[in-house]
Amino acid sequence: MSKIKLDQRFSPYQMPSVIIGTTIDDKPNFMLCTWASRVNRTPPIWMVSINRKHLTMNGIRDNGIFSMNFPSADLVEMTDYVGITSGRDADKSSVFKVFYGETKAPMIEECVLNMELEVEEIIERPDHFIILGRSVNTYADQQIMTDNKPDIRKMNQIVYTGAEGQPSYWVVGEKIGDAFSLGKKFK
Repeated sequence: MSKIKLDQRFSPYQMPSVIIGTTIDDKPNFMLCTWASRVNRTPPIWMVSINRKHLTMNGIRDNGIFSMNFPSADLVEMTDYVGITSGRDADKSSVFKVFYGETKAPMIEECVLNMELEVEEIIERPDHFIILGRSVNTYADQQIMTDNKPDIRKMNQIVYTGAEGQPSYWVVGEKIGDAFSLGKKFK
């Protein structure tokens, strides 16, 4: 097998496209974040990594709360817009219908899944902040539920691949098996 050396910044995995919501100057503000992951089960702690230059960081630091909103593929243009448009240059408060939960972090009604989070910790890195947030509540549209659980196919979530020079959006493909079960035949 022949191997090709890649740029060390290449990301070999797909990342969820998450719209971060926070309040700035008493108005909702949104930005696209593709560096997001759960890092603890109980309590549920999520990580988002946000570039230092983003205005959204001001709202997260000032308020200690934020939301994670998971858009479906039919919102790809609006999602990309909030990703390429700075809150310093445009008021993004009216791009989406906004609702609020317990924390008062702005959430997006059009997104199929929403989480409101309280900041647990902010870690400074050379060009990004890593925000650890404890999930307070999670909301799902009834239309994406199957057997009282969110259905990944119905979510039709936007997935981002950030290959350097070729960033693109995708949707989830077909299920290929049940995790923590397929490998049992090798034991």
